[in-house]
Amino acid sequence: MRKNKSITVLIQLGKRLLPLAALLLLTGCWDSDEVNSLAIVTSAGVDRTKDGAIELILEIVAPQQLSGTGQSSGLKGGKGTTIVRYAIGDTAADAKGRLQWKLSRTIYWGQLQVLIVGEALARDGFLEQLDYLVRVNEIRLRVMPFVARGKVRDFFDSPFLLEQTKAGFLQSEAARVFHKPLTISRLIQRMSSDEDAAILPFINVREGRANKGGEPYIKGYAVFNRGRMVGTLTGNSFLAAKWVTNQLKNDVETVNVGNESPAQVTYTTLSAKSRLIPIRKNGEWQMNIRIESEINMIQNTSRLPMADPQNARLLEAAAAEHIREVVTQTVRDTQHMHADIFAFGEAIKRRNPHEWSRLEPQWNRFYPEMDFRVEASVKLRRIGMNSIPLGRQHKEHTKP
Repeated sequence: MRKNKSITVLIQLGKRLLPLAALLLLTGCWDSDEVNSLAIVTSAGVDRTKDGAIELILEIVAPQQLSGTGQSSGLKGGKGTTIVRYAIGDTAADAKGRLQWKLSRTIYWGQLQVLIVGEALARDGFLEQLDYLVRVNEIRLRVMPFVARGKVRDFFDSPFLLEQTKAGFLQSEAARVFHKPLTISRLIQRMSSDEDAAILPFINVREGRANKGGEPYIKGYAVFNRGRMVGTLTGNSFLAAKWVTNQLKNDVETVNVGNESPAQVTYTTLSAKSRLIPIRKNGEWQMNIRIESEINMIQNTSRLPMADPQNARLLEAAAAEHIREVVTQTVRDTQHMHADIFAFGEAIKRRNPHEWSRLEPQWNRFYPEMDFRVEASVKLRRIGMNSIPLGRQHKEHTKP
């Protein structure tokens, strides 16, 4: 009898508590911030001033109004409207604190997409300032870092006519130029590796032309050694670095085929793959760089019809020789910088960890003198719609 009475009491108590539990579920997160109270950051820049201080520049999505009403919609990027704010402090964290004083909303890093480092700070070393950003829980490790030529503020003052935000512009630019854009996570891994060398996309910025046209663009790579920028790779060196790191994407190159004039053929790369193969030769380590690619001819100014297999082989040989030359020169340039950006040491470590333990202490001296060899093979896959060059006279290709 007592047992039935207890069950009845529990059932009645449960009926009374059920509505209260439902209300608790509808209350939401009690400690969350409303969107209307946040200053959402999409891109950030850090630079060093002339007096040695740190400048922090943030691109913030601007608040917009709901159409047809007078109520605020919070921070919304519907039209891509953003505002840029900056502050100067002793460190990046100090500058962030000073910038927060100037804003009525709380700085929110959760939507940060790109980080731009000024050239002066990059050459002086920016890992100490990066330390603050990687400690912020809101920041994702897939943020893409860049180095800007000159001052970061010049980049934020430059136009970006084809994109709505600076972050959107750099993301589109990186997707266009690279097969797989670099992230902060990968940068930290490279900076923390045994070689302690890395590369970052180098942005060309025209100083003092904020309102005179000329969008910034990715000009090449900034080369880092021991946390400091020691040089750049541009032009053919930029392409060569992309060859070795498997970052080539729709790049256009031109080579000379044959001895007659004109003899230039322009092509784009359909696919490319490179491998690092360390070997021991005469008791010393040497690196073989093997590059395989397939190309698509897009213009033929020579008098050679590429539908002829013999002429196609001439083009393939010329393209392969071009790759060997530019890659060889670029690797030598990195050796002069004492920057193992292609991870030769990592390849040796994978091949023979025991030998690497002996080589590692003297790697900074061994790498600049390390012997290497570049092997390249090219296959022509497409020649376009015309088998005969348009520049060739009709009577030339009608002869038997």
